[in-house]
Amino acid sequence: MPAMAVRAVPQYRMVLPEVRPEAMGPVREIVRAHLRLWRKSELSDLAVLGVTELLTNVLKHAPGNCELMMRETPDGVFVGVTDYVDSLPTVREPSDGQMGGWGLFLLADVVAELDVKPLSHGKQVWFRLGEPGADGRRRSASAR
Repeated sequence: MPAMAVRAVPQYRMVLPEVRPEAMGPVREIVRAHLRLWRKSELSDLAVLGVTELLTNVLKHAPGNCELMMRETPDGVFVGVTDYVDSLPTVREPSDGQMGGWGLFLLADVVAELDVKPLSHGKQVWFRLGEPGADGRRRSASAR
């Protein structure tokens, strides 16, 4: 039986000892650089938006260490942020006049998938972006 070639999946992991506002710019540049390397630059704006939202949530609600993970997928990119606080965010439409709580709700509308995975200690909030289809949409009809 012939040997099957196994292709390593390009991915990037970064531990942030503490999310601070001044770290956001360099992290966004790292995200853009990896998407350029993976020839997926067309996903940069949405990936950066998503990473900024997830890290801002860590800054506000889960102080301490977190991990950013990006992985190339056949049709796009998977991005997850893991923190070590057990409380889970909810994605719901905020009430009119509410100042906060819009980020994940709006992000869910522009990504292919968005979810929260509880861990034994903490959680991973993740999203997946697909490359634009013929109509330019990145989101499938069943994504929400």
